[in-house]
Amino acid sequence: MNSSHSCQTSPPAPNPTGSARRVLTAALLGASASATAMLAPAHAEDAPSRVHALVAFNFANEYVTPRGMIVRDKGLTVQPLFLTFTSLYKGDSFISDVTLVGGVWNDLGTSGVSVHGPYGSYPKTPWTEIDPIGGFSIGFAKNFKLDITYTAFAEQILDIGTSHHLETKLSYDDTSILGAFALHPSISLWQELDGKATDAALPGGVIKLPPVNASAKHPAPNSSHYFDLGITPGYAFKDFHGIKIEAPTRILMPDERFYGDFYAKSSTVAIFETGLKLSFPINFMPAGLGHWGGNVGFKYMNFIDNNLYNLNLFNAPGKPTRDTVQVYLGVSAFF
Repeated sequence: MNSSHSCQTSPPAPNPTGSARRVLTAALLGASASATAMLAPAHAEDAPSRVHALVAFNFANEYVTPRGMIVRDKGLTVQPLFLTFTSLYKGDSFISDVTLVGGVWNDLGTSGVSVHGPYGSYPKTPWTEIDPIGGFSIGFAKNFKLDITYTAFAEQILDIGTSHHLETKLSYDDTSILGAFALHPSISLWQELDGKATDAALPGGVIKLPPVNASAKHPAPNSSHYFDLGITPGYAFKDFHGIKIEAPTRILMPDERFYGDFYAKSSTVAIFETGLKLSFPINFMPAGLGHWGGNVGFKYMNFIDNNLYNLNLFNAPGKPTRDTVQVYLGVSAFF
């Protein structure tokens, strides 16, 4: 039901050569195309490492997916993430960076979730899912980045099974234009390849009545897609090296089949999300143990689409839910 990029992981401080910064900009979303033919020759005696790793743990008051499914709303949610970054190419040409990304994300919590439906039934498990991640990231035209990421959501709850997805994301670093007021805009297409990443197919099979929306065309929708538009304005405090505050904001625009139209006509915008995130370096760790960082923040999600609003009948709230607030704390180490 979730994906690795739901974690609020703060990149640790870059190393002195800057290679860590370039690798980390590829993090959490992998990305595009066959690039092995572009490998640059390297001399082992003087080349920096081409392989890096990120280990991160996120702690939150709830588990809510980027698609608005509230999976757990009680107890403490713990989300460990492990990623590797293999630099395939770096240069000063039109394509400046190609990185292979792979890893795995998990969700666990102190409050168990039902192994079988319906939600709330016993037995329960603290482990809700494990998500393998793989893809490429390509930097090009100086300030653009293209990420293509495959994820699978291997659910351990509610007899959901495993769904498969592909995200294509284009982002732009507008710092050279707006400076301290840069917005860092991005747009992504998130496609379900097999199975559903929401509860959209449930109402038609669980509620033994005609659709509430009599004109429904997709009461039990198949795999679908959505577009995600986002900005991440931020400010780095010059007098406090490494401390940064950001306000990630996005809207999710679904295809009419993504949440279905069992309850109402599908909305053009399904989710509005915004929040604040404070990132900081952890400098007291001994040398040789990687670059450590932490983050703390919150995000607010408003479920505009009435189908999504009603789908949380089948999730943790057990009732139609219009909005939610997640508070989180994270720590990460980059090697």
